[in-house]
Amino acid sequence: MSPNIYLAYDGSINADWVARYALAMAHHAANHPLCIIHVEDGVYSREGIAAKITAIEEEARPLGVDIRRLLVPLAGDVTTSLLAKIPHSPKSLCVCGARITSRDRGFLAGTISERLLRRRLFDVMAIRVVRPGLLGAPRDLLFPLSGHPRGFQAAMSFFRLLAPQVDRIHLLRVMEAGSFWFQYMSADKARALRSRGMNYLNAILDDVRGQLVGTGIHVDGKVVLSDDWVKEILIQASKLKTQLIIMGSSDRNLPSRYFYGNKIEQILRETPCDVGIYRKI
Repeated sequence: MSPNIYLAYDGSINADWVARYALAMAHHAANHPLCIIHVEDGVYSREGIAAKITAIEEEARPLGVDIRRLLVPLAGDVTTSLLAKIPHSPKSLCVCGARITSRDRGFLAGTISERLLRRRLFDVMAIRVVRPGLLGAPRDLLFPLSGHPRGFQAAMSFFRLLAPQVDRIHLLRVMEAGSFWFQYMSADKARALRSRGMNYLNAILDDVRGQLVGTGIHVDGKVVLSDDWVKEILIQASKLKTQLIIMGSSDRNLPSRYFYGNKIEQILRETPCDVGIYRKI
């Protein structure tokens, strides 16, 4: 079942780039319209926002995507205003941006997107766009596996909205050990750790390939031993020339105001490609 897609649009150039992802998702969502929600916080005039949304409508027309525009008066703060307008339902998907806004904030930490992810009132995909030239149509995806029992299942609903344009998906399981233990790990322990990772990865590969039969999408996987989870993801993204890293979030791994050591925040800061951070309710 395809979701109803809402784009949280602040009028910035970054929001224009994120809008292309929302358009692609709406195009693949069984002819559902795309609702563009702008909270009138005074940064842009109503006329300026209307002109920007008109430009998005022009991009939507060749895709057959209907645009609904919703200009919302500010009520308290932007997050509260958005939450009042997006239906609280697993049938709703909010697409929003992840971008640094000031020196005192991260790409997610302290942002509206982080608050939407934390509230878990509807599905959310926060996107950092590094390569606007992709026009929201990445063809090579990297999915770092966390070891969660659900594997790729939580990501599948998001992935299916991108799948028609995807050629390849790389599944990566990083088996992390502390720096000291990693440095002095015996060959037997390294083999055992790698074997555990491969058992998990192979089960996920079988599941994903089974769900994507007939799509023409190539799925591969890799297990890496490392003392630095973030470093390995960034290395693999560069080696594989990945166009989008897609990652799940939870209360545990979402950044707080103390964001410099947070893994998601580090990836968003140093990524060589676009990044999508998702959360299902």
